[in-house]
Amino acid sequence: MKMEASVSAVEKIIGYTFQNKKLLEQALTHTSYPEAVSYERLEFIGDAVLGLAISNHLFLAYSSVDVDHGQLSLLRAANVSTEKLARAAVRHGLHSYVRHNTVSIVDKIRVFADAVDCEDDCAVVIYGGSVKAPKILADIMEAIVAAVYVDVDCDLKRLWVIIKGLFEPIVTWDDLKQNPQPVNMLLEICQKNGKKVDIKQERNGAKSTSNVYVDGELVASASSDQKDIARFEAAKGALHKLQNNKLNEHVRC
Repeated sequence: MKMEASVSAVEKIIGYTFQNKKLLEQALTHTSYPEAVSYERLEFIGDAVLGLAISNHLFLAYSSVDVDHGQLSLLRAANVSTEKLARAAVRHGLHSYVRHNTVSIVDKIRVFADAVDCEDDCAVVIYGGSVKAPKILADIMEAIVAAVYVDVDCDLKRLWVIIKGLFEPIVTWDDLKQNPQPVNMLLEICQKNGKKVDIKQERNGAKSTSNVYVDGELVASASSDQKDIARFEAAKGALHKLQNNKLNEHVRC
């Protein structure tokens, strides 16, 4: 697809027509694409701008609720995570318009997009889907945010009105309470109870295995062809045992 057609298609998805269409062209261009300006500079500012826009939204949304600064930080992190941004790219079909020249990117995006398509449309996946999210998709989302931001003369309020729909549903505090990050939660619970957690990684061919030890004793294991997912699932397994009181001799909530 020619870039002019891609720009037009993405404008329709966003619901915004660019004054400077070159900005959107750059936002959709990976560094591997020859003789074209990539999204790197836009992604640099987009990372900060999206974080500020989300922070502003959360600050106002929880102005009268008992959510402290630490909890707001967790909420912001969940809403700008690679997982969240990559899923937004796929759910809006933006991944189809990335301009690049790397075969491996095609495969990674396809596998991830297929996994997202199998998920419940209403589900809020905060951490650790079945397939690791390609960072390029998160980078593209940040670059698109930056392109809009620059095109609206750095007007943060106007930017948020334009892009908010791309990132909905916004992860809420209730979502985080129901779906805590398992590795962090495991470490926090064990630390509070004076227990030492050690997560060791092993590689066997194409598979990576994560073993969770509490005070030196193996309590959970998980394997995947991706290291991060193995670690995530092993931590979930350890938490499941903890919550079912199978680790009473090790950890108490």
